Amino acid sequence: MDKRIIFSLCLLLASCKQGGQADENIGIHHSEDTVYVADHAAVNSKLTLYTVTRQNYSAEFNTTGVVKAIAGQMAGIAPPFDGRITRSFVKLGQRVRVGDPVFELHSAEFFEVVKSYYQTLQTKKMKGSELQRRRDLVKNGVGIAKELEEAETDYEMAFRDYESAEANLRMLNINPTETAMGQALKVTSPLSGEVVQTNMVIGQYVKSDADPLAIVAELSSVWVAAQVKERNINCISTEDKVEIRTDADPGHTIVGRVSHISELLDEETRSIQVLITCDNRERRLKPGMFASVHFIHMPVASILIPSNALLQKDESSYVLLQEGKGIYVRREVKALAVDAHESLVVEGLEAGDVIVAEGGIYLMPN
Repeated sequence: MDKRIIFSLCLLLASCKQGGQADENIGIHHSEDTVYVADHAAVNSKLTLYTVTRQNYSAEFNTTGVVKAIAGQMAGIAPPFDGRITRSFVKLGQRVRVGDPVFELHSAEFFEVVKSYYQTLQTKKMKGSELQRRRDLVKNGVGIAKELEEAETDYEMAFRDYESAEANLRMLNINPTETAMGQALKVTSPLSGEVVQTNMVIGQYVKSDADPLAIVAELSSVWVAAQVKERNINCISTEDKVEIRTDADPGHTIVGRVSHISELLDEETRSIQVLITCDNRERRLKPGMFASVHFIHMPVASILIPSNALLQKDESSYVLLQEGKGIYVRREVKALAVDAHESLVVEGLEAGDVIVAEGGIYLMPN
């Protein structure tokens, strides 16, 4: 049936019920999510329509975050074996490079690792010599093939044991050719950076499961881990500009860039973690600091509507979309408040839609 016929019937039904209604309700009829308004209805003078357009907009919002060292740029250096600290090579604030010694440890366990290396090295040499002798005998026609096969197997096993022992030393950043029986273990730094913490006491006996004896970190750049609520997820992207402030220096703004947006939503807080990379050569940001975070999304074509156009039903927001003269349909939308006058619609409207910007409250059913 044509909408105009339906509209006329609705107006006719509405006019039959006008007797006891207030003047502003005369000429208005509701049918599910649709509102029909007659030309003569007094409410028409209170309605303002708005044509939706797309315009460049930079979404901005605030949240909080915590300063963290960038993954892979901080290392806790703990003793790999039980033993006694006999020497320290570093102090707080000292710069170290990869492979620089941090402390020296005398350890019976380390002695056994070195001993195992030399034993497997000697066995490999012996088995290699025996293998070469068997090959020479076979080559000269006086050897036994079976004995040669056994020698090859023995050498292969000895070689594998040697490789394993050598790998154990290299894992400790030790060159096997430069080690010697009875020497102390020099524990080295796995990265270049600054010694930001040290708990070493010369002569102290430590366990391999103890807390790190020193922490080395490269803090010339750091992360600020910010918590972004679910409603703002669509307003951020990598490389967005972010302004960081701390209580320690509230008058100074540090500019960072979004480097990672988590794919996992915390179900309890309804938020995701966003990592912001910040230049920290001036050392204004310390790991563990709380920070205020101001996100500035890169400009994108967006839909902004007057905030007065948004109406509420239960926990949902909706607008009244004009579908024809005097015909308005309730359309649910997802929107974020930009300020007291405008709201950003992230779902539910397209450019060219015509909505009621003012007076929509008069069209709501009693």
